[in-house]
Amino acid sequence: MRPYRFCPDDGAALEEVDGEGGSRCPSCGRSWYRNPAPTVGAAIVKGGRALIAERARQPKRGRYDVPGGFIDTDEHPVEGLKREVREELALEIEVSVEDCVSMVPHRYGDDGVAVLALGFKAQLVGAGEPRPADDVASVRWVATDELDAVDFAWPHDRELVRRALKDAAAGG
Repeated sequence: MRPYRFCPDDGAALEEVDGEGGSRCPSCGRSWYRNPAPTVGAAIVKGGRALIAERARQPKRGRYDVPGGFIDTDEHPVEGLKREVREELALEIEVSVEDCVSMVPHRYGDDGVAVLALGFKAQLVGAGEPRPADDVASVRWVATDELDAVDFAWPHDRELVRRALKDAAAGG
C-alpha cells in the first residue's frame, strides 16, 4: 500500500517513501505511514461443522470467508468480533482472547489495502439461526472434509476453519 502523498497535518507534499514504508514531511519533519488495519474473523463451530459466509460485496464477491470484519478505532478485537458477527448474521458468540488461533498479514482487495487478520475459534450462544445482512449472500455449515472444495476468498480463512474444527474435535 502506498503511504500518504501529502502531510495530514500541514498539507505539504511528502518526500519519497523511505526503506520502512514511511514518507517524511519536509515542512514539519514528521514521518507518515499507512500501517495495516486490523480485522477479526470467527470460525464458529457447532456439531463438528463451521459456519462460513458467501461474500455479497467486493472484494472477492461470491467467494467464502469467515464472519467478521474491520475493528473500529479503540475497539477491543473480541468486542469487535462479537459486533461484526451480530451485524452480519444476527448471532451471538462466545469468544475470548485465548481463542485467537491465527494472525495473518495480507492484502484486502485489488488496491492492496494492508490488513492484519486475527482469527478466532468461537461458539454460538443460544440456538439462533443465522440471518445474513446485506453484505452476506448466503451461509453454510461445512465439515473438515469439505474445506478443500470451498472457494475461499483468502487461504488463511480455510486454515482458520480447519484449525478450529480440529481443536473442537480434540475437545478444545
